This record gives sequence, C-alpha cells and structure tokens, in this order.
Amino acid sequence: MYCLYNREEIGYTQEDWLRHFEAHDENRLQPDFSKEPDLTEEQALMIFPSIQAFQMGERSDGVHLMKEVRRYVDRSGDRTYLECMKWFIREENWHSVYLKKYLDCYQVPDMEISVLDQCFRELRRFGGLKGEIMVLATAEIIALSYYRALAACVKSPALKQICRQMLVDELPHIIFQGQTLGRLGFGRCEELIAVGLMESVIAATWIPFRKVFLTGGYDLESYAKECLGYLKQMMNIAQAKS
Repeated sequence: MYCLYNREEIGYTQEDWLRHFEAHDENRLQPDFSKEPDLTEEQALMIFPSIQAFQMGERSDGVHLMKEVRRYVDRSGDRTYLECMKWFIREENWHSVYLKKYLDCYQVPDMEISVLDQCFRELRRFGGLKGEIMVLATAEIIALSYYRALAACVKSPALKQICRQMLVDELPHIIFQGQTLGRLGFGRCEELIAVGLMESVIAATWIPFRKVFLTGGYDLESYAKECLGYLKQMMNIAQAKS
C-alpha cells in the first residue's frame, strides 16, 4: 500500500494543484500497442468486463459535479478551485481515452450500461459537493487496488503502461479530494458515511471482478484492508485541514 503522507502533494496550495494539473496535461501518455500479445479466451473474459466498466466510469462529463463546484465557488470565492476541477475532470476523461484505446486494440466495444456506474452517479447527487467528492474519492481509492491487480493479470505492455499512469494520476487525486473535504468540513458523521460507502463499494466491485483481483494477488480480506487503509489516510488528511 502506498503512503500518502510522504507525498509532496500533502503541502499543496490551490495554486500548486492548478500547476500540477496543467503540467500533467502537457505530458499525456501515448500507449504503445505494437507489442500486444494475443489473449486467450479465458484472459479476455476475465479482464474486459471490468475494463469496460471502469472506462465508462472515467468518461463522465462532470455536469452535475461542476454545478455543485460553482455553487461552492460562488459562496467561497475560491476561483482557483473551479479551475482545478476543470482540469481534474479533463484528466479523468483522459483515463477513459486510455482504456478505450486498449479496448479498441482488441476490438472490444464500449459498455453501454453499467449498474455499478449508475449507482455511483446516483450516489453523487446526494449531499451537494461534499457528497460528490466523497463518492469520487471512494472510486479513486478502489481504482488504486484495481489497476495494480489488472496490471498483473496479463502480459500486456500497453496495459501495464496504462495502469502505471492511472496510479500516477490517482494517488494525488486522493490527496486533493481529502484536502477539499477538509475545507468543506469532515467530522465524525462524514467519517461513518465514508466507511460505510467504502465497504459497500468494495463488495460491489469484488463480486463481479473478483477474478481480476484474485489473479492480481488480492483476496477479499487484503483488498478490503488496502482500500480501507487508503480511506483512513484520506480521512486523516481531511481532518487535518478541517
């Protein structure tokens, strides 16, 4: 498990985050698909449903999120946060692009409907900006374990490149969301909600995608322990800022 407390982003101001997102956008990954292996039917059935689901989740247009962000900015005057969130959504959409390119390489279509994605979208509509951020942070924490597992599932150079980039992007995102929750106010009530939400999402992702996690070296206990460990770190960041 990665330690968030040792990362330089812990001390970032809003202006630092803006520079962070702008700099990342100048160096986007260009996956190399020239050495991709043929996958067995078993491998394809194992990895592609989860990649389709995560690709759908990453391609959100962020309309409702930005509506809540603008409401917050109108109250707080924090215009830099508004710009940061525009870049954040752009970075998440790049994640969708990477995964789509991988699916396209193997001629696998996009997923049209995902129950998991629909649940995330509905959950994000409750609780204003704080609710949006808590659900986003949950998804990003889940992604850390998922992409580590996915990278170990098949000997695909491009997929390993993509998963590595996801981890590079998502680790700072969790710190960024933790700091945002700190500014919004993160107390005991929010902590209980966050833990309950995480436990529910762990179960909801383990059931359909357990073969990916198992192949990647996780059992349910280690998967849950890692995700809850990341959540604890994020909550400590939020409470330090509240």
